[in-house]
This record gives sequence, structure tokens and C-alpha cells, in this order.
Amino acid sequence: MKSEKLATVNLEKSADVARLRDVAMTLTHVLGFGAFERTRTVTAIVELGRNAIEHGQKGRATFALTEVRGKPALDLTVIDQGRGIPREQLDPNGAVGSSSSSGMGLGLRGVQRIAERFAVETGHEGTRINTSFLPLAAQADSRLLVARAAEALSALSAKDPTAALTEENRALTEGIADRDLLMQELHHRTGNNLALIVALIRMSKSQAEAEETHQVLRELEIRVGSLAKAHELMQRSASASELDLCDMLQEVAANAERAFSGGGRAVVIGVDCPPLELESKLAIDIGLIVGELITNAYKYAFVGRDSGRISVTLKGGLQEGLVLNVADDGVGLPEDAERPERSQSLGWRMIRTLTFQHGATLSVDGAGGLSVQVKFPAQG
Repeated sequence: MKSEKLATVNLEKSADVARLRDVAMTLTHVLGFGAFERTRTVTAIVELGRNAIEHGQKGRATFALTEVRGKPALDLTVIDQGRGIPREQLDPNGAVGSSSSSGMGLGLRGVQRIAERFAVETGHEGTRINTSFLPLAAQADSRLLVARAAEALSALSAKDPTAALTEENRALTEGIADRDLLMQELHHRTGNNLALIVALIRMSKSQAEAEETHQVLRELEIRVGSLAKAHELMQRSASASELDLCDMLQEVAANAERAFSGGGRAVVIGVDCPPLELESKLAIDIGLIVGELITNAYKYAFVGRDSGRISVTLKGGLQEGLVLNVADDGVGLPEDAERPERSQSLGWRMIRTLTFQHGATLSVDGAGGLSVQVKFPAQG
């Protein structure tokens, strides 16, 4: 039969041993252990729990209904985060050897004699002990036993709701910690991948011969670089849900200067914005908009010139709304030219989409250089 999980008890302090004993008493009663074998089994389970707490820093005991020789049996797995059982205390088959007289091996030989099955996996990362206990008068209906166990454990929790609530809270805290650890690893790998992509783009750009290829790779470098910087700032931020927009815009500008450096053109980018923490999606989207507008200025504003200036300014705040302005001192927009905000280029389509998503308004002034203003509504 497939093992059916019945209960889990966290093992961190001596008070947890009492909870472990109560659960063990309840389950051995449900499975029909006789008085003597019940006492022996519960004593063995308590010994494993104490070892996990005293020698394993902390651990977890998981009870399940399993099958031994075709009969239902109580299965127990205890894992801990200690330094492991010394090799000299184990025989070649992983059982507890006769030399066990002190340390973590103390008492395990007794558990091994009582248990129907006993297996140890141990190393520097911790120890996992799996045991099974078979009552002499084992019952046959496993599904009925599982239902009875659930009912008995529920009654046990009702007798001591504080202990049950503490166990639930610890399980929740542990789950959150596991999730945070996985998220940290995910973010770490994502950051590495983005950095690698940027490096590959720069390497390809340095090897490209056609100017058109250079141009495409420059634009791609700015876009991916903006995302990489946003990701880095999210990792540094005390709250991953918010970003410092000014820091991000400074990095977007610096990334653009790196991407378009060379070719004998000197373009200075100035960023003027107050320190401002924004919800991460809004901050990232503003960074992408600024990156696209800077790219357009580099491409079209300074035709026939070897120098120029691009200014990025941000005013306002969350309560009154934000006003973003990206302007250059380039050739501006001729009267008969196509309005850039209606352009079907990838860059302008992205700018329009991101602006629309946040309920912002977009306006363009082509006199005396090109000035693009985006007004974001109040966030508060």
C-alpha cells in the first residue's frame, strides 16, 4: 500500500517532545497497539525526537500509515539538521553499531531493536531516520485507520488548541522561509542570466561590421540592460515590491551612454529626479520608457552633429502624480514629419503601451529639439 501521511511534529525545543509523545500515544491507540508494545513504541519515538533536538539542532517528525508484511504499521521519519552520526557508530549496512555509547547514537540501538524496520541516512547536512512499528494485532482496513487517525488527532488538538495553533504557526513560518529561499535562488539565477545576456550582446556588437547591426544591438543592449538594473535594484531594496526610481534612471542613462559610446559623437545625458520609492512594475516601466526615448534621441536628434545633450527630469510625487520629461537639444521635429507618438516602430509602440497601462498621458513637442512628456496619475 502507498504510505498515507498522518501528522507532522516540528522538533526545536524540549516542549515539543510532549507534543510528539501525545501524537504517538494517539496513533498507537488507533492502530491497536497493546499496552506493553504501545509503551515501548512511544518510548522509542520520544528517544528519536530527543536526539533530533539535542544533537541535530532542530528537526521534524512525520508519522504515516504504511504496510509491513502485508499489515498496516505506523511509520515514522525523523530528520534533523545536525552534523550527522559519527561513522564509527554505524555498521556497514547503516545500522547503529554496538560501539554506540555516547553522542547522537545513544539510545538508537534500543529503537532499532523495537522497530520492525529501521534505516539511517546521515551526513554533514543532517540525519534521516526511518522506522516502522507493527502492532501484534494489526488491523487490515487501512482506509478506516486513516479516517480514525484524523478524527483522533483532531480531538487531540481540540484538547490543547494552543499547541495545535503553535504547530500550525511554525509550519507556516517554515513554509514562508522555504519560499523565500527559493525566491532568492530564482532571483540570483535570473540576475546572472540577464548579466550574461548583456555581455553577449556587447560582445556581438563589438564583432559586428554593419552599422545597421550595431544599431540593433545597441537598442537591445539598452532594453535588456534596463531590465537587468531593475532586477538588481529589486534585490538590493529592503522591499522587493518597491524600487528607487532615481537610481534606476541614472543607471538607464549610464547604460545608454555605454551602448552608444564611440563613433566620434559626444552626447551628455543629465538626470534630474528626487529620491522616490515606487511600486516595482511602475518603476521598471518608466525605466523602459526612458530607455526607448534616449535611444530615439541618439538615433535621430543629432544628425550631422558630433555633440548633444539629453535631459531626463522627473517632478511630482505619488500623491499629486508624476511628470516625466525626456528632451534633447537636437534638430527637433519638422512640421511635415510624421508624429512620433503615432509611429509604428517597436520603440514607440512600447512607449504607448506602457503609458496606456498606467493610465498616463503622452505629449510631444518638436520645437527647439524634441521634448516628450508623460504624465502619470496620482498613486495614493
